[in-house]
Amino acid sequence: MRKSLVLKLSLSLIGFQLVIFMVVLAGFSWIVALKSSGTVDEGVVGTVANSIQRDAQGRLVQADTEEVRRLAALSTLWFVASDGKGQELRHGPVPAHVQGLVAALPSLGESGLWARHDPAVFALRVVIHEAPFGQLYLLVGGAPSQGFWAAFSIMLAVFALPLLLPLVLVTLAVVPWLTRRALAGVSRTARQAEAINIRERDARLEEDGLPAEVQPLVKAVNDALARLGQGYDARDRFLADAAHELRAPIAILELRVGMLTSGTARTRLLADVARLSNLAETLLDLQRLGRQGQELNALAAIDLRAVALQVGADMAPLVIDAGYAFEVNSVDAPIHVEGDGLALGRALVNLLQNAIVHGGGQGLIALDVEASATHGCLRVHDQGPGVPLEERERIFEPFYRLHPSDQGTGLGLHLVREIIDLHHGCVEVVEVPGGGACFEIRLPLLTNSRTLPAG
Repeated sequence: MRKSLVLKLSLSLIGFQLVIFMVVLAGFSWIVALKSSGTVDEGVVGTVANSIQRDAQGRLVQADTEEVRRLAALSTLWFVASDGKGQELRHGPVPAHVQGLVAALPSLGESGLWARHDPAVFALRVVIHEAPFGQLYLLVGGAPSQGFWAAFSIMLAVFALPLLLPLVLVTLAVVPWLTRRALAGVSRTARQAEAINIRERDARLEEDGLPAEVQPLVKAVNDALARLGQGYDARDRFLADAAHELRAPIAILELRVGMLTSGTARTRLLADVARLSNLAETLLDLQRLGRQGQELNALAAIDLRAVALQVGADMAPLVIDAGYAFEVNSVDAPIHVEGDGLALGRALVNLLQNAIVHGGGQGLIALDVEASATHGCLRVHDQGPGVPLEERERIFEPFYRLHPSDQGTGLGLHLVREIIDLHHGCVEVVEVPGGGACFEIRLPLLTNSRTLPAG
């Protein structure tokens, strides 16, 4: 479970405030105790307040309890209790200097008087107690309580609620706002990181506007992105160089195979050489298209129908030699998309070669060309065993094959998806009547609002 930074900061600050509050309170209490100040014992005040009741005539009386009998040992204890409606109860010798307070008792708020000397005479407490019969106003004295803990308990009761509680509430309200405000740049950087993909290898996270504590992390991420970009560039250069070097031996191999006597072996060898040639050319297409994307060069306006018909004408002999019937079904009107005709043609070749290998050696292989209101659509389908539903996404992973004994490298379908992704389209396996495998390519149509050079 992820922990919230806002919550952690809020709780840490509240804990820190609580510790500081207690330390300051303890310091003041210690100073008070050192000065021999005295106040009325808190426990005595509570016992007196809880012992006062009304009798049957409505008068205030003190209950006869064990706690009250223990208070009788305090000869200096005195108190005045009033219900604010004329009923009053007195106990002990009330000092003359507090008689004025007695008269104004219902008008006083909770307070206390500390005494540096003779606390039994001068210390007193004013308490408002919520009794079962209503509010009770108490003036208590003559029961001194001296020392650190007495002072600390009084200060805690007086200052904790009015000072500490508002401080905690303000912290809970302000810290989240301040934290989110301070980390606003981090949220922006997170959105930038989510948008980075392998096609944008020069993308970096902005470091401006970030807290100084976060900038080293962002710089480290940018350095890692730079190293990854260099690694991908080196890989692309290797693939491009390897594909270029393969062209010559593949051409020689194709020439020599073509000179063999016609038969099944020659047909299979020609198909394998064609796959090798198409693989090398596809790798070059990916390298070229990736470079165009980085340089922001516009692709050409191409006729998807013309590309499909040309691929169908080129691949027809190979499909028929492999034992299949072959047909191309197309609309009559051009289908204009933005793309690279050579790369899209080789993607179609890959799909047709995949159908030859996995179509079962018999039946029909078809290439369909259609258009909707927004997309051009190409479909290559066969009448073979098809692709299991659970494998329809994995077959586009590099080097993945349904069966280890299959022909090919496991790169063909992955390269098809790479090419279609570069064209902002999609390729997937779809259901067709009669079964078999059907690969569908959808590419966005070229809009009239944008004109491109014809390709």
